[in-house]
Amino acid sequence: MRSYIAPIGYDSTRVTRPILSQGIERNTHIDLLIPTTTTDDSRGTQAINDVRRMIEQIEPSVDIETTEIPHDDFEVAIQICGTLIDAANGEVVVIFGGGARDIFLPLTVAALSRTHHIHASYQFSDIDGEVRERTLPDLTANAPTQTEPTLETIVTLDTPVSLTEITETMDVSKSTITRHVKLLERQGLVTSETHGKTKVVELTTTGRILISRTRS
Repeated sequence: MRSYIAPIGYDSTRVTRPILSQGIERNTHIDLLIPTTTTDDSRGTQAINDVRRMIEQIEPSVDIETTEIPHDDFEVAIQICGTLIDAANGEVVVIFGGGARDIFLPLTVAALSRTHHIHASYQFSDIDGEVRERTLPDLTANAPTQTEPTLETIVTLDTPVSLTEITETMDVSKSTITRHVKLLERQGLVTSETHGKTKVVELTTTGRILISRTRS
């Protein structure tokens, strides 16, 4: 099962294209976020109907609903967006790029504080109309205390860097560095790949943000 959370404005394409790029499965749930308003918004209603019509033509069992997000209460908007992410079932996919900016920012804040709940996020580009996957950094991540020297060494050597280079620089056992890298990977701070017989480690965006935060 997959759950999509997506702000929607007047352009249904900003919602349908990211969803269709992933394929529609049975029992898919789509939550369209709209601003709370007392004014008639026929263009917005038309966009929602366009999404329903297109998706249901492909898979009638898809559940599509709308959730109102207050545009004038930032904290409540964040809470509502966060609750939607927490309550979503299956693979949670957040789509950015549509809807009012008043919703975009609260949704972004909520998503960045719940990256462990989110399977994937996609953005519809205003520049070229392309749909791109975005890996959200985990702003709550921290390096385990015992791995901090290893992380600092990785930063100093400038990534990507081999496991051998880290080991030689720190003058500690390879098994220790291997264990530290695994712990850092679990926190989303680094990634590692094996190229032939060489294991290469690289900082993630989450790791770079953590380093800049700790050094400021």
